[in-house]
Amino acid sequence: MDKIENLIESIKSEKFYSGQIISVLKLPKSIAHYSQTPELSPSIMRYLKSQGITSLYTHQARAVSLIRQGKNVIITTPTASGKTLGFNIPVLERIEKEKTASALYIYPAKALSNDQLNILNEMEMNSGLDFECGIYDGDTDSQVKKTLREKANIIITNPYELHQVLPYHPRWRRFYTNLKYVVIDEAHRYKGVFGSNIAFLLRRLKRVLKLYGAAPQFIASTASIANPVEFMEKLTGEKFEAVGENGAPSGEKHLALWDPSLFPGRSVNTQTKDILLHSAKNNFQTLAFVSSRRLSELIRKWANQQDSSVEILSYRAGYSPEMRRDIEAKLKNGSIKGVVSTNALELGIDIGKLDVIIISGYPGTISSFWQQAGRAGRKMQDSAIFYLPQEDALQKYILKHSDILTSQNFENAIISLDNPNIIAGHVLCAISEAMAEGTKIFDDIETGPFVETLISGGMVVKTPRGLVYSGAKRPQDVVALDDTGGGNIKIKVDGKILEEISVTRAYDEAHKGAVHLFNGDTYVISELNLDEGYALAAKEDVDHYTETMKDEDVKILSVKKTKQHANFTLNFGNVCVTEFYKGYRTKKSGKVISTDPLALPPLSFNTEALWITLDGSINRAVKKSPSLDFDGAIHAAEHALIALSPLWAMCDRNDIGGRSYPVYEDGNSTIFIYDGYNGGIGIADKLFDIFSSLVSNTIALVTGCGCENGCPYCVYSPKCGNGNNPIDKQGAVVILKELL
Repeated sequence: MDKIENLIESIKSEKFYSGQIISVLKLPKSIAHYSQTPELSPSIMRYLKSQGITSLYTHQARAVSLIRQGKNVIITTPTASGKTLGFNIPVLERIEKEKTASALYIYPAKALSNDQLNILNEMEMNSGLDFECGIYDGDTDSQVKKTLREKANIIITNPYELHQVLPYHPRWRRFYTNLKYVVIDEAHRYKGVFGSNIAFLLRRLKRVLKLYGAAPQFIASTASIANPVEFMEKLTGEKFEAVGENGAPSGEKHLALWDPSLFPGRSVNTQTKDILLHSAKNNFQTLAFVSSRRLSELIRKWANQQDSSVEILSYRAGYSPEMRRDIEAKLKNGSIKGVVSTNALELGIDIGKLDVIIISGYPGTISSFWQQAGRAGRKMQDSAIFYLPQEDALQKYILKHSDILTSQNFENAIISLDNPNIIAGHVLCAISEAMAEGTKIFDDIETGPFVETLISGGMVVKTPRGLVYSGAKRPQDVVALDDTGGGNIKIKVDGKILEEISVTRAYDEAHKGAVHLFNGDTYVISELNLDEGYALAAKEDVDHYTETMKDEDVKILSVKKTKQHANFTLNFGNVCVTEFYKGYRTKKSGKVISTDPLALPPLSFNTEALWITLDGSINRAVKKSPSLDFDGAIHAAEHALIALSPLWAMCDRNDIGGRSYPVYEDGNSTIFIYDGYNGGIGIADKLFDIFSSLVSNTIALVTGCGCENGCPYCVYSPKCGNGNNPIDKQGAVVILKELL
């Protein structure tokens, strides 16, 4: 029995253990697969030798080869497999041959930008190559920015900075004229609303680059997703080839699936502390991932109070750079054995030889799960991963169906190129960045109607030379990359604007009494003034959160796609959703501590939806049993389908809404699942395509739950405006099986 197996067995003898480990999945050790290393320059070979690298892994060699051929490439191998080297080699080869060549590296997080800069500096130092590189973001000094624009071969930036600086492209003439590569790392982060905006940001970049005669290759790297090529082609508007067969070695991983509910009265957070403390005390370097800053502090405090023989630290955004670097160094040199972290340590930073990872609460996507799990065993040693779900249907389902975590058939990264609000905002930005000759702004997107609307509204003016922007404000200051437009509620703290959000988000997150989360900190809203467009907030460190209660009414506007089945019709199209906000719940550790009314006018928005029109046979199949209630059955089926939708659409549960009608206005029983954003973001469209898979997994969710009448692990929804009433779990099973 090896060390990791001994650790797991030793946990089973502790007082905090009551049979919570329902299974241990062994992911076998894999050996390295090398490829005949392509001919590399002496400088690159010198760098590889300094790192002890004699051959490239197969995926690295294939990436180098495809990039050399001029292909756009997405690398999808696991974390710590050496993806970065796979694209840095061809980029630096090109710069070595063409001293003026440049490359733009786009990262979604500052920690990743810093990590890449360190790698490039190390490559320069150990290879003898001579090139200029640097980070260009909001923290960069203006003089340094000027130097980078004028001299750098590689500029590392983020989407927010690129969004702001595109109008000043004449200053970038030298860099853009010579641009050969655009590198998009951690590409799976660009999904949903954020990704939909990034897709148009990249098209704006390409439009500007045309002015300077540049048509760079695109290189992307990502954690595993089900649709890498489809995703990147939508994101960039370019053709891609995928490199996915991993050649990197890895140690054996033991994935322990831990069911906290098997020890009633002991919370998930307490059990996380127990595993962390036990592992650290037994000399296993352990990192626990938790969902919030507050939890990282609390679990550290509980652990240190319980046992002072081993020090546990916390790590999160908000700490000073010096504090973070100190903790990283202690992890790397092994002087600290236990850390509790938010996802700030999920990726990017080299923190050495971790043995145990605790994932306390599903991090939202399988990609993020393996980013966190991949922090252990990076030095080829065997490692353990403990997964503890929170009280949530999807999280518990994954616990019982662990094959989901190792399969690549799930998680389609979804973006939309059809959202009218997003298109309009970026069309306006594009015209402000460079005059348009006609109404065709982007090569692969129909923009004519949007341009005509902007002209009629006076935002764009026809001149003898072309179309020009004539607004008073920079559209880049109005268009937010993480919203669908309509950002007209300003959240103010002590007279200063914290952020600007859409009215839709404000109803959920900025009503009176709401706990609003921003950059990891909590703020309590004291007033929402819809007429004046502001909300007043105060920063407070609270241990509770709020959820709105609402009813929905859905009206069908148009049908885009239909599939006829034996006893139901599956539809996809445009709908108008009207939400009636009745009140909000204040919750702590998943428990409701108070309920308060809300006085907000109804909120209507147009979006995309999937809807299931049931014929009478399904209704009769439920009513055949006198113990089943059809109204509760269709309601429970709706909840369960929505609960598992994020598994396929790689989205947050809050990105989706739903409504079930025992009798819809056309006389039929109908279930709606809609995108929770004005204009839609592609979620319902994807669910339409994979509907049968969604239904079969939902049946497994509901039938696999041990409860009799329904619970939060199967058919209860924490967002249900009717308090999960009526709910009929057994009736839902009948409906779902009919849908299959």
